Amino acid sequence: MSDNPPPSIPTGRARGRARARAFTQEELDAVRMPGQAPPTGMYATSQGRGRGVTPEGRGRGVTPPRQSDPEVPTGRAYHRGGSAAAQPGSSGGESAASEKLAGLALGSHSSNGNGNGKNGNGNGSAPSIGRGATRGRRDRAMEFLPRTRPDNLESKKGTGGEEITISANFFSLVAKPNWRLLQYRVDMVPEIDDTRIRKGLLYVHKAALPSFIFDGTGLFTDTRLNPEDKPLVLNSKRESDGEIVVITIRLVEEIHPTDYHYTRFFNIVLRKVMEKMKMKLVGRNYYDPEAKVDLKAFKLELWPGYETSIRQHENEVLLCCEVSHKILRTDTVLEQMQDVYKRDRANFRSGCEKILLGCIVMTRYNNRTYRIDDIAWDKHPTESFESSKGTPMTYIQYYEGKYNRTIRDAQQPLLVSMPTLREKRAGVSGPVLLVPELCFMTGLSDEQRANFNLMKAMGDYTRQDPAKRTQTLKGFSKRIKENPEIQQELKEWNLRFAEDLVQFRARILAPETILGAGSSKFSYSHDNADWGGAFRNWKQWSVVNCSKWAVVFAQKDAEVTQQFVNSMLKVGPSLGMVIGKPKTFELTDNRPATYI
Repeated sequence: MSDNPPPSIPTGRARGRARARAFTQEELDAVRMPGQAPPTGMYATSQGRGRGVTPEGRGRGVTPPRQSDPEVPTGRAYHRGGSAAAQPGSSGGESAASEKLAGLALGSHSSNGNGNGKNGNGNGSAPSIGRGATRGRRDRAMEFLPRTRPDNLESKKGTGGEEITISANFFSLVAKPNWRLLQYRVDMVPEIDDTRIRKGLLYVHKAALPSFIFDGTGLFTDTRLNPEDKPLVLNSKRESDGEIVVITIRLVEEIHPTDYHYTRFFNIVLRKVMEKMKMKLVGRNYYDPEAKVDLKAFKLELWPGYETSIRQHENEVLLCCEVSHKILRTDTVLEQMQDVYKRDRANFRSGCEKILLGCIVMTRYNNRTYRIDDIAWDKHPTESFESSKGTPMTYIQYYEGKYNRTIRDAQQPLLVSMPTLREKRAGVSGPVLLVPELCFMTGLSDEQRANFNLMKAMGDYTRQDPAKRTQTLKGFSKRIKENPEIQQELKEWNLRFAEDLVQFRARILAPETILGAGSSKFSYSHDNADWGGAFRNWKQWSVVNCSKWAVVFAQKDAEVTQQFVNSMLKVGPSLGMVIGKPKTFELTDNRPATYI
């Protein structure tokens, strides 16, 4: 050996970067068989954690002799094993995670025949559990629930301000103690792909099974089908050919509150509740057409409804309910096309496409909404198509026979609506052709939004103060309580909704003082917290001039845009700002495609 210090051996990611150079004599001496100890002093002891770094000169693949006290692991093995040493960031001693794992240990400290006298994992550490030890028997511990409070924080309550009691638009979902949701898998022999047939074959045994929800593959229930969790075998007769179908139901697992299926189950139950309240599904929310408000002077209808969602919160499952209104226009697409024809006959087709393409329309015969993607000018209601029975049928005959709707204009073009991604996944491939006479406009047009009297009349119903909103939400809870069908549905699942809104304590903080340059100060009141008046005569700490700016506006908004620009030029000097005259860009309309 030479007197020079031994060369450093590349470690970690650098090991593979020096393959092209020749080995030195010291490096050749370091070559050894797996398990052979390295020469003394070959590797320096490394401190701290790092990738590929081991304590006490331990080489790769070398296991040092075990000592009475286990060492703190480093490097890649930092989280492995069952070391009871305190980890960085813990409060000292065993961490909370180590204590919980030790409490779940399945092994014992006595010898189990694996040669190490511990738990058979080869590290001589505290007993641990196997990867599949708790499969199918999940523990309902608090770790499964989302937590919004740090572990080192005992309370999130504040101390300042004035304490008050407030209500939120949430209702508690109350279940019996130890309520659990179980998931089963349903297999059928021979195999059947049609979901409707699968549901029909299983629902034959509905009377012999507890309340359940079946989506074609998974079955969800709150009652165990077999005390010993053995597969349940049922037989059903297929009506098409009389063949016996063997149905096997196997337990998969208990659904945790944080699982997707847990929330999905409650939303399915909520959907049944809304349907039993005689509410109609429009889009994604439910509305009550029987309680509609007619604004005949403006050709509008307001359908009151609710936007609902059930989710697992920190301590319980809560139903979020928000008051909503669906604005429906009583004018049809055909009437809109007729108005365009009266205004500009020469540009009739381009005018119709301009105001209709991209709009959402609603068909009252099935309460479904569609997006207008194109207008088929060469197709009319007298066109024939092949019905589900294989016979030719015109659109006039179809709507009159199925929906009892009479089409008066036989020469109107048809609207084209392309299927959505969800409809494509369901098997819908071709476009949907709609009759303009049966399609009603939704939303508000630009002219309607600019009508002050219209917006004021709508605001009397849609803009509710807290007292009115609370009264409306309590009416929703009352309808659930007084409906016997809903109560029977919830009783089968051992569930019920709380009658009152969720209440909790809150604090009204004292008004803050807003400071400006010099002696400028401003405060606000508790009632509205409006601090806009501070800028009427205000000195700012720092001022940024706005000498170059632009305004993009639609042609119909030219007047209000000019008022806005004049106001900016007027209030700028009082704030110490220099605001230059902007460049203006006027557009023909305010459609998104025009801005692009």
